[in-house]
Amino acid sequence: MKIRKKANITRSLPKLPFQNKSRFITQKNEDEELDFSIDFFPETTTSTKKEFYRFHKTIERIQEQNQFYNRNDNLMSSLSSPQIPPGSFGLFNRQKNDVLHLNHMKYGDKYMVILARGLQKQNDIKEFHLNNNRMTQLSSSEIIRSTRGAYKLSLSKNKIGSGCLEIGNSLVSRDCKIQLLNLEDNKLKESQIIEILERVADNRSLKILNLSKNNISNNCCTALCNMIQNNEDISELYLHFNRLNGNGAIMIFNSLQKSNLKVLDLSQNSIGIGLDWSNSFNQMVSTNTELIHFDLSFNRIPYKITCNIAEGLKKNKTIIGFHYTGNSGYVDTKGFLIPIESGETEQTQHQIAQRIQGCQYIKQKRLRSYRDTNIKDCCWICEGWRQVDFQWNPQESGPANDPMFLHLSYLNYDDLYMGKVEEGLKVQRMVPPGLCYYFFTNDDIQCVAQDQLHKRWPLPLNKVRILDKKVDVKLNQLNYLNVQGTQIIDKYYMPIINVQPRQEDLIYVPDVIENKRIWSFPISLFKDWKKDTDELLDKCFQNDWNLSRITKLIKDENDRNGCYEFLRSNYQQIKDTYKHFACLSPIGDIWAISSLINLQLLSQIKLTEINEKGVIKQQDMELKYLATISGTEKGNYRKPERGMVRFQFLEMWIRIAEDKYIRNGIAKSFEEALRWLWEDHLKEEFNKYNSQIFRDSRYWNEQCDMCMKHYKTILDSVYIRYSVKKVKPGQKPFMSLQELQDMCSHIGLNQLDTYGPNTSLFAFNKAMMTQIDEVNSDRIFQMSFVEFLEAFARIAEDIDNRSIGLHLKIEQLIWRCYNLFPDIYASPNQSYFQDEWDQINKQQSDEDIDNYY
Repeated sequence: MKIRKKANITRSLPKLPFQNKSRFITQKNEDEELDFSIDFFPETTTSTKKEFYRFHKTIERIQEQNQFYNRNDNLMSSLSSPQIPPGSFGLFNRQKNDVLHLNHMKYGDKYMVILARGLQKQNDIKEFHLNNNRMTQLSSSEIIRSTRGAYKLSLSKNKIGSGCLEIGNSLVSRDCKIQLLNLEDNKLKESQIIEILERVADNRSLKILNLSKNNISNNCCTALCNMIQNNEDISELYLHFNRLNGNGAIMIFNSLQKSNLKVLDLSQNSIGIGLDWSNSFNQMVSTNTELIHFDLSFNRIPYKITCNIAEGLKKNKTIIGFHYTGNSGYVDTKGFLIPIESGETEQTQHQIAQRIQGCQYIKQKRLRSYRDTNIKDCCWICEGWRQVDFQWNPQESGPANDPMFLHLSYLNYDDLYMGKVEEGLKVQRMVPPGLCYYFFTNDDIQCVAQDQLHKRWPLPLNKVRILDKKVDVKLNQLNYLNVQGTQIIDKYYMPIINVQPRQEDLIYVPDVIENKRIWSFPISLFKDWKKDTDELLDKCFQNDWNLSRITKLIKDENDRNGCYEFLRSNYQQIKDTYKHFACLSPIGDIWAISSLINLQLLSQIKLTEINEKGVIKQQDMELKYLATISGTEKGNYRKPERGMVRFQFLEMWIRIAEDKYIRNGIAKSFEEALRWLWEDHLKEEFNKYNSQIFRDSRYWNEQCDMCMKHYKTILDSVYIRYSVKKVKPGQKPFMSLQELQDMCSHIGLNQLDTYGPNTSLFAFNKAMMTQIDEVNSDRIFQMSFVEFLEAFARIAEDIDNRSIGLHLKIEQLIWRCYNLFPDIYASPNQSYFQDEWDQINKQQSDEDIDNYY
């Protein structure tokens, strides 16, 4: 006889439509025998009958093929009886070779007996999932005997009854390999539960035990606690929806003090009723370092107990996932238990509450918005929260000043202090899945990080808490990140995150000074500005004297020494006058006095006017200018051919004094000629250009310092943006003259009538600190931050003609700079000096009324 190929041998048993309308077996008494009779309803279709007869017609042939290939024939032999309709077990065709899934099939005892016979020689199946069938104690024992050697045995939603005794026998067997045992919703008797717990206590293979929905009461607690204490291998225990109360909770929590349990589910019991177990709980969480995931949801726990365990839970840093839904409290975003004195649990919460599944991330949708006011019942494990490092890098994100706060959308944008700037601005937080928007407060200015993702934000953020104030934030953009849910506990129950639960945030404590500190220059932002000291002026004058040709012009040593001392004594005024007139006609970025500006200076000091001591012609003065700037070193761009620099400015007055006073016979030495020139023409004019007067009278004061400190973040950002053009790699940033002019143009100063073309020139040059050598160094063209602050103040003073304090003018100019960063900084709501502005406005209103009458 020709035997067919293997394909027909491994065919699955057909599913018959009439199977759903068959009368299945039910058991009322333990002694009642099984009834395998089948009643077919009249509406059974013809095709169903044909399929039934066709299958039984081919059983004999399939048995013959199985015998030829030495295959297991027990199942086919059992199905050969005409009294048992065939059904699909999936025993031969399985997606995984070592897993059998028969969940929700509603198979009764007669099918389970057949399945048990078919499993007698199927030794390769390691996982049995037989949930939600109609198996009772009549067939459960035979099924369980057929599953020896399994790693996972799931029999939930059946009625195995005394079949659990067979499970107990398997658990104490040397060959037991069961790691997962699921007996949920089997309505087991307490004696049967105790029997299983006693066997589990001595078992060393079981890792996960589920006894939920079995009406377990306090009578089982002794066996349960003994199992928890003696079995060091079990990791997960599920006791959901039982009848445990406060008395049993005390026993359980006492046994957990020295336990290796990682996951414990006590949800939907009644442990809130009975004795107060809070002390036992607090002692447990203080000593147990193994428990990771703990569920106490829907236990009717009162407010008093909640307050007690909330304090004890603060000290525990190992329970990462804690569930407390449906009680007098909730778990916040950091894992703290927050008691609530009165609150009604919604009736639907029991249905929608998610049960824990070990330490697995359970994908679920939480209703989120762009601003979460109060997220409750948080579990980092179940919801897949992700650890995020929020960092502010001053080199890339923008300038940083104390205090720095972080505002997160899932925390209602409340302020989160990031620590001191010098210690590094970095905060680690657990963030829920979904979009998370955030921004920063940088020294009382709201902003976004420039190096992090940001998007346009049209909605206002009103009443954002910053310290003890509620602030309306007006930002055009917000930083954001899209957080993907993730697993935070590995298969060995080890956390893969660094953030600990119930960790207190840093608290910002402003510096409290009992006695107000008197303002002084060393504690201000201006402290890095180097004043013109005698030592510095000596070095500058010595350098200019050596670079000039004065020693060649004055032959007599005594006369030369006299000129040296006289010029040195008046060098401060000479230097300041040169700096003023050099601002009128710079050659590119080079500060120098052109021939035209030099004639203007000579005209101002009335050197061309006729007096009793003679006169010097304009042509002669031009010749003196040309003689001074010619014959010098070529190729040095800092010393232009058609401009006079500082050391040449000093030399020119020697030449003019010689021409006017020595050649006319009025003076017999250069020193005498210089003194006549100083008294007649230079002294009065040169005292007008003292740059230090502005600093001492208007700029270096407490109000200006407070203003710039308050807006330092904006000033830092402006300086950083406009200090890049001429900076070489590795060089410290500096601002050039062109960049200062660009800044003034970008904030719209060139549209003001009070802003002239020389405003930025004077501000830049006069704000620069005195440099010893201006010929061989570029430092005079490179503005530092402290010099930029003074230049900024000088511009504010020049463009505003009102008789108000300089600090108010500086603030007005700073507000213009917000236009440079519309997507980074929030516009200020009111002035830092609002009281002073109110007083000024009131005074102006009174004057207008007086003028009207």
